[in-house]
Amino acid sequence: MEKIKLIVIFIFISFGGYCQPFGVGFKIISTTDSSRIYKPDTNLSDKLHCRPVEIDVWYPAEIVPADTVALFVDFVHLLEQRGNIYGDTNNYSGLTEEMLQYIGSGIGCSDDQLKNLPTESYLGAMPAKGTFPLILYLAGWNGMGYENYQLFEDLARRGFVVASVSSIGRYPGNMTMDIDDLMEQVDDAIFISRVISDQMAIADKIGLAGYSWGGLAAAIVAMKKPDKVKAIVSLDGSEQMRYTDSEAVGKLSHIRSAGFFNPKAIKGSFLALDSDFAENEALPDSVYHFVDDLPDGKVYLRINGSSHDDFSGLSTLLLTEEQMAKSQCRTIRQLTVDFLSDKFYGSTTFNPQVVAGKVSTQFLEPVHHLSPQKKGILLKGVVCDSRFNLPLRYVNIGIINRDEGTTTNAKGEFMFSVSDMNVSDTLRVSMVGFEPQQFLLKDIVGLPTRVFDIKLHEQPDRLGEIVITGKRLQPKTLGNNAHSKFFGGKFAPGDWGSEIAIRVNIRNNPTYLNKFGFHVSYNAGDTATFRVNIYRVNNGLPGDNILPENVIVKINGETGYIETDLSKYHLAVDDDIFIALEWIDGKRNSGIVFSAGLMHNGTYYRKASQGRWKKHAMGIGLYIVTKY
Repeated sequence: MEKIKLIVIFIFISFGGYCQPFGVGFKIISTTDSSRIYKPDTNLSDKLHCRPVEIDVWYPAEIVPADTVALFVDFVHLLEQRGNIYGDTNNYSGLTEEMLQYIGSGIGCSDDQLKNLPTESYLGAMPAKGTFPLILYLAGWNGMGYENYQLFEDLARRGFVVASVSSIGRYPGNMTMDIDDLMEQVDDAIFISRVISDQMAIADKIGLAGYSWGGLAAAIVAMKKPDKVKAIVSLDGSEQMRYTDSEAVGKLSHIRSAGFFNPKAIKGSFLALDSDFAENEALPDSVYHFVDDLPDGKVYLRINGSSHDDFSGLSTLLLTEEQMAKSQCRTIRQLTVDFLSDKFYGSTTFNPQVVAGKVSTQFLEPVHHLSPQKKGILLKGVVCDSRFNLPLRYVNIGIINRDEGTTTNAKGEFMFSVSDMNVSDTLRVSMVGFEPQQFLLKDIVGLPTRVFDIKLHEQPDRLGEIVITGKRLQPKTLGNNAHSKFFGGKFAPGDWGSEIAIRVNIRNNPTYLNKFGFHVSYNAGDTATFRVNIYRVNNGLPGDNILPENVIVKINGETGYIETDLSKYHLAVDDDIFIALEWIDGKRNSGIVFSAGLMHNGTYYRKASQGRWKKHAMGIGLYIVTKY
C-alpha cells in the first residue's frame, strides 16, 4: 500500500524510563461459571455442562531469588491445555510445538529460540501489598493473552492487575462472527471481574483493553457495565467496523443493530489506537460514527505506517534494543500504559506530543498520524504486450527475493516504493504466457523520472503432449482440504502480489489435475480477486509455473468451499508440485479468512511479487482434485 503520508519524526523516551517499583507475578485461576451452560444436552455430572473459565493473571509482585521466571513456551502451552479443556472431542496434543514453529517462522527465528525465551513474569510470585486497579484484556479472535504479555508486564510494573479474557465462543470453543459467540467473551469478562475482585485487592473501577476482535468485545462490556468501567483502550479494535458498507452486512450488522450496542452508553474515557490504512478509503467513523458517539474525553490516534500485527507483541519478541526503538509496537505500549496510568493514578505521563508532535485529545479530522520517517524510491510505469501494445493486467513486478513489489492494474499500471536500496538488486517483471524481463535497480534509479514502459513478449506454449489412456481414472483429493473455523489464516493487509502455497505429493504417474479448491471460513462481505498458480518444485521451493494462462478466481462475499475447474488445460504431472493462491485485486484490508490445519505440512508464503518464499508451520487449506 503505497501513498503519500503525513510524516512525523518520533522523539522517543525510553519505555523503561518511568518508575517501575514492582516485579511481575503470573498465575492461573481455573474456575467455572455455573450460571451458563457450555456443552448442550448434558447434565450436571458432565464436567463441561457449565462453562469453564481459565484466567491468566499478571500482577504487581514482590520478587525473591527463589522465584521461577516464566518462559514464553509456558504461555504458548496454555493454548494446547485450553484446546483440550474446551473442546473435549479433539486432541490438541502437540499444538505447543506447532504454534512455536508458526510464530517462529513469522518472526524469523527457530522454535528452540522461542522455547528458551525468558519473560519478565515470575510464576506464582508473592503479590505486592496494596489495592490495585484491574485491567481486563480481551484477546483477538480465537486468541489468548500471551499475544500481548509484554504489555501486561509493563502494566503490572506500573501497579495494575491484568486478567486476560481469552476469545472462546460457544461449545466446542470456536469464536465466530455469530453474536452468541461474541457474547460469550463479553460474559467471560464480566464474570472474571467478579472472580478477581473476590480473590485479590482490587479497586472499585476497572479498565478494559482489547485487541482486534477483542476491542469490539471490550466496547460491549463498557456498554453493559458503564458505571463499572473507568477507561478503555482499543488496540486496532473491530468496534469501529470501518472502510465500506460491505462490513455492515451479515453478522456484523446484527451486532451493530442489537439493543445493547450503544456507544453513547459508555462513560469511561476511551483511547482508540488505530492501524494505518489507505488514504482513499473511508475514515473510521464514516459508516457507524462510533467515535463520534463516545462521551467527552475520547482520544483517537492513527499510528501511521503500522500494521494490524503491530498491536500484538509477538512480532517484537526477539528484536534488539536498536530494532525495538524503531518499532511501532513500543509506541502503542507506551501510549496504552500512560493513558491508563493517567486515568487510574492521576499521572501526567500520557502525552502523545512526546512521541509525535501535536495531537489533540478530541477526535478531529484529518486524523493525526504517528510515524517514524520513511525513505524510499518510488517506481512506477506501464506494462504492455509487445505485439499489440495493449496493457497487461495482473503482471507480477517486484524486487527479487525482497518483500517489495505489486501487480499491475486494469490499465497495466504499477507503482510501489523501494526502501533501503541496494543497487545490485534486480527488478523482475513476469506473467504466465509471457517471457519475463529483469532490470538492474541501479539502471532504473538512473532514469530521470523513474517512470518507464515495459513490453513483454508472448511465450510459446510450454506444455508437452498429453497422452490419455483408455484406463478408468480414479479421483483423489490431494493437499489440505481443511474446513476449520478454529484455525485460519489470511493475507496480511498490504500490497497485492502476496501469495500462499502448499506442497502436494504426487504418488502416481501420470496424475491429471482437474480442480483447484480452498475453504473460506469467514468473509466480512468483501470481494477479492485471486490467481491460481501451479509450480514445479525447485530446490524445495516453488519454481516454474506450469499453467498456460491466468486462472482467475473472484470472491463476492462467499464462504465455504470454492473450486476452480482446471480440466480444460489438460495438465498432467509426474512429480511433486506446489499449488498456490495469489492475491491480485480487491480491498487492501480484505476480511477474508481461509481455513487452516495445524497438523499439516505447513504453508509457503511470500509477501510481494518476486519476493523470497518462507514457510509457516500452519497449513492453509489449499487442495487439488486429481485423477490417475
